[in-house]
Amino acid sequence: MVNENEVIMLLLFIGVFIFIINKRREYKRIPYWKLILTAFYVFFGAVILTVAEGFIWPVSLNILEHLLYMCSSFFILTWCWMTFRRDKGGG
Repeated sequence: MVNENEVIMLLLFIGVFIFIINKRREYKRIPYWKLILTAFYVFFGAVILTVAEGFIWPVSLNILEHLLYMCSSFFILTWCWMTFRRDKGGG
């Protein structure tokens, strides 16, 4: 069963994904921009799995979804660590 809020979240992420694809060249000004985009793409994959688990393989896709959320959080953590370490003259 798919909840309405999951579908709305997916539609919002599709809009943000289109925006990111169109503005991709401008992100090169952000330090370690590839980590941020990777975090978004992984999070976007988790949102897709959230909706897909309502149709097929609910247990397996739920586990994979939460693993993707964890990986996305790790990418954000790494980006924050690298960016703030760089600002303090450490890298």
